[in-house]
Amino acid sequence: MKRQLKAHILPFLVLIVAFSSCSTSSFFYVPYKEFKYFPDTTKYFLEEVNFKSANGNNLNGWFFKPKNTPVIGTVLHFHGNAANISYQYQFSDSLIQAGFQVMTFDYQGFGKSEGKESQENVLEDGISALHYMKQREDVKNTKLILFGQSLGGHLSCVVAAREQKLIDALIVEGAFNGHELMAIHVGKKSGAPKWLTKLLVPSKYDAIKEIDKVTIPKLIIHSTEDETCPFYMGKELFDKAIAPKEFWEIKGSHIAASKFYRGEFVKKFVEIIK
Repeated sequence: MKRQLKAHILPFLVLIVAFSSCSTSSFFYVPYKEFKYFPDTTKYFLEEVNFKSANGNNLNGWFFKPKNTPVIGTVLHFHGNAANISYQYQFSDSLIQAGFQVMTFDYQGFGKSEGKESQENVLEDGISALHYMKQREDVKNTKLILFGQSLGGHLSCVVAAREQKLIDALIVEGAFNGHELMAIHVGKKSGAPKWLTKLLVPSKYDAIKEIDKVTIPKLIIHSTEDETCPFYMGKELFDKAIAPKEFWEIKGSHIAASKFYRGEFVKKFVEIIK
């Protein structure tokens, strides 16, 4: 009987493993190719940028500069898992108008960026974007904040741990703590067994395993009402992080600090690079 059971389970497990990378991509990434929204260039300067990821694929982004105020710092924005930069740039609007120059870009498979989205490629993209920023003349003499939201918040913890010599501060909003851990959280709500979820969505890297390597100033932002990435995940990241660190507990929906706390949101960015 046990042999028969194993014989039936084995092909099923092989099939799961074979498709696990595909499942990971479809679970975490929802890329859009079409651009829907466009910045109001009467408020700030906009430069479309293109640079290479480590595997040679071209990445596309937008580099914003304030129009009516001196530059007070630079922000590299890692956006969330859905759509493209035309949906994501609005999160930085208040920062640009306050004097920050900001770059947001699309990972492979998103918007105009070439390639295919995956855990490995997104990590390469984040590191490549940081290297691109640091070689720009208009960035070299400014303080650089790495700002990640949601999936980009998870990614920013890992990139900061590996490349923190290039960054002055890290700000993370609404992040999950690990790929596998996030998949287990979602799977639990739908009744999927933990072992199956872990098999389908393996972790190539996890923020919770890397954030304690980040020694630069860091701010973790998380809403107690976040229904996408639960509040406890942000707290776990903060608890694992080492000083200097700050936790900003807010109310409201997922990654909505810039919407509901506009003034304080900008103030946090200014203070962290003082």
